[in-house]
This record gives sequence, structure tokens and C-alpha cells, in this order.
Amino acid sequence: MWSLSTNGWELVVRAALVYLIVFALLRTIGKKQFGEMSPFDFVLLLIISEAVSNGLIGDEKSITGAAILALTLVTLNTGVDFLSFKFRPFEKLVEGDMQVLVKKGQIIEKVRHREKISMSEMEASLREHGLADWNQVLLAVLETNGKISMIPTAESKSENDRPAAT
Repeated sequence: MWSLSTNGWELVVRAALVYLIVFALLRTIGKKQFGEMSPFDFVLLLIISEAVSNGLIGDEKSITGAAILALTLVTLNTGVDFLSFKFRPFEKLVEGDMQVLVKKGQIIEKVRHREKISMSEMEASLREHGLADWNQVLLAVLETNGKISMIPTAESKSENDRPAAT
């Protein structure tokens, strides 16, 4: 139960390689996927985790092996977080860049299509920000976490600050 059937360093290398492979795969999925995870996306993540489990474990069945793998994955993740915090180029590599979706009321279709954001998703975000029309949007950005941020125009800000008519 506790004795390793695989070399401990092999488990560390396996965990590191699988971490990098899964990271690369998930990075290519796109930002939107993480901000708006659907049931299908969740199932995909579960299947990916099952698919890579043999690559992590190999023939190892001990608790010690599982602990080594878990510790390696947590250490790698902490290291990525630390490097992202300390070094902007590394953060850009890991997180990506925000993408401008709307500028001065004009939807940038090239970006919307590249990021696979439907018009209904865009319109829902507009409503979530309390705006009724794209002309009220100075800037809309797809953040690195998949959320859409919007900066309203000065006119729409003042309209929203007015007291409601009774």
C-alpha cells in the first residue's frame, strides 16, 4: 500500500509532462471556455483527466505514489502562479492577453469570431452591464479569465445615474 513500484523521480517527471501537455491543450481552447463553462466543457475536463491518469500513474498503485503525484502537480501550479506574478512575459505566455471586442460602439467581428463568442453571448453581456445598445459601449474587453468587461460611454453613465421617473 505504501511502497512504490515505480521510481519516485519517474512519477515527478510524468506529472510534470502531463501537466504541461494538459496546460497546452487547455490554453488552446480559448478564454471564453473558462469564463463560461458549459456542462459539455465540464464533461470534457473530466474526460481529459481520466485520459491522462494512466500517463500520470503508469503501473503505480501506492498511496505514496499518489502523494508524490499530487505534491508535484501542486508544486508545479504554485510555481506557475509565482512566475506569472513575478515576470510579465511569463504571465502573458500563461494567461494570454485581453482582447478588445467592442470599441466606440463598433463590434470587432474578427476578434469575436476568433474567440468564438456568439452574438447572443455578446448581447447577454451588454444586458448584464445594464446597457441597451452597443452605442453605449466605449470599450468591451474579453478578459484573460473569459469574462467580458465593458466601459460605458460618458453619456450612458450619466443616463444610468439619473433618478428614475416616477
